[in-house]
Amino acid sequence: MRQIVCLSVVAALACALAHADVRAQAMHDPMRPADATAGAAGRAAAPSAPALQAVITSPGRKLAIIDGAVVPLGSTVRGSTLSGVSDSVAVLQKDGSRDVLLMHPDIEKKPSRRESQ
Repeated sequence: MRQIVCLSVVAALACALAHADVRAQAMHDPMRPADATAGAAGRAAAPSAPALQAVITSPGRKLAIIDGAVVPLGSTVRGSTLSGVSDSVAVLQKDGSRDVLLMHPDIEKKPSRRESQ
């Protein structure tokens, strides 16, 4: 019985070592902005425009995730105040100017055409 347990432990250890390179792979962060860069070069680069990643709305609260940070309605991010949140839009205000952030800025929305019957 002791030999079977020892052989099982050795086999498990061999499998774990064989798959060590799989565990060492880097993970992709789905909430990271598309234009973000890693490392010191990314920190030294000029800041880009704020990116809206998600919105959370309920009767009791409204939040936006901007550049990976959770921002409640009325709070500040990048020196601007979050003044509005809707289904896929967040509005930032700073010094009287408004910046509208879209969840999917590259998608052009068009009204659907109904076929006449």
